[in-house]
Amino acid sequence: MEALREIYGYKTFSGRGARDLRDWLFDQAEDARSNEDLAQRSVARCRENLTILPAVSTIEGLCADALVAAERRIETRIAERLDTDAREQLDGLLTELLDANVSRFIWLRQFEVGNNSAAANRLLDRLELLRGLALDPQLLAGIPPHRVARLRRQGERYFTDGLRDISSDRRWAILAVCAVEWEAAIADAAVETHDRIVGKT
Repeated sequence: MEALREIYGYKTFSGRGARDLRDWLFDQAEDARSNEDLAQRSVARCRENLTILPAVSTIEGLCADALVAAERRIETRIAERLDTDAREQLDGLLTELLDANVSRFIWLRQFEVGNNSAAANRLLDRLELLRGLALDPQLLAGIPPHRVARLRRQGERYFTDGLRDISSDRRWAILAVCAVEWEAAIADAAVETHDRIVGKT
């Protein structure tokens, strides 16, 4: 191995080279869609730099750490774009309960396209509440779309109690993404509901 390194200029995965790859992975992680995607990038990077590949478990561990760190950075970035009032309003979605003992947050995500005025009113009620939050869609600027979609999916899976229990930055990021994304989706659903009503008429 030592002779081959000398002849072909290969480097071992240790010391400065290992630290450089780790830093590079942490930079790449926000755009990566999965551990496998990031692992493939790291292998390509090692080949470009003539670095002998470490064990697969080492690569997988580095990639997993980088992805978790990227997720936390994105959550913090979104949370820091929210002022105190916005954070309080988002948390209020989890504490305000409706008649059926359902939180305002769960109520918001229960929407679908309808074909009558009652369905249209239900959508407009939700849209009015979300617009009242006055969240600027630009708070998601620079966040990779697949990361936004992932946060929205998490919000659509969580129960209210589960969301209350997670760290504040993560909770605010999920709530903010859901509010922004649902506002657009509910507006689309309201337009389609209107079209169905007109078509039926």
